[in-house]
Amino acid sequence: MNSIKLNLRTNAVIFAVLIITTGCASAGSRSGVQAKPNTLTKKEIAQGFVLLFDGALAGVQKNFKGVSDNKKVINRAWIVRDGVIYNPRKDNRSENISGSIVTKKQYSNFDFRFDYKLDADGKTVNSGIKYFAYPNTELGLEYQLYNADAKVEGPHALADLYDLIPAKSRKANPPGKWNTVRIVSIGEKVRHYLNGVKVLEYVRGGPAFRAAVAKSKFKNRDKFGEAKQGHILLQDHGGGIAFRNIKIRVLKN
Repeated sequence: MNSIKLNLRTNAVIFAVLIITTGCASAGSRSGVQAKPNTLTKKEIAQGFVLLFDGALAGVQKNFKGVSDNKKVINRAWIVRDGVIYNPRKDNRSENISGSIVTKKQYSNFDFRFDYKLDADGKTVNSGIKYFAYPNTELGLEYQLYNADAKVEGPHALADLYDLIPAKSRKANPPGKWNTVRIVSIGEKVRHYLNGVKVLEYVRGGPAFRAAVAKSKFKNRDKFGEAKQGHILLQDHGGGIAFRNIKIRVLKN
């Protein structure tokens, strides 16, 4: 079983997850078949996918040795159990500790995939995946994660590019059930997928994108979302969401 390496910035709310090497990844019993969560099939390994989370609680605890407040963080803001990494609701945490998880590496061209599940009673759970995130911040482009049936104003619904561009559709399983997300970035073109269906496509820095930024909360950020590369971040925004099968493939432009 591979291990996951984490690094805690005690003066910030960001926790860094190092990338897990491809060679340690487990494959399914048959090529193209997912044997169990948090593994890679032979086909995925051949394609160059790398696991960012392998489901191992022991690995997380081992690599937190010597880090200040590590036990509080791993047991409050994020809990690794039963093959998932779970972000419990803040009101269910025994202490007021919070923080998002961010990749140590930065990416520009990638195929990023994961499964998520809202709490069964999580009709108002509000979370997201940020990409092209600026170093040492939680600012970046965001794939919004929300209950598909929620009534929201503006592009703040499930699969939207948060506060910028709405998705065309958002057919998702209800809270308590798993959904699959895919984000593909090649050059300036980005695509959002939900449960295998492309729901949004846009061009970073294009006319429509810049017009959306100009009307958004990011309007005062120079060339927001147009950096050549950035981190990928799992947001801690109130909790009530679980993740698994977190993987990425670096693509050629």
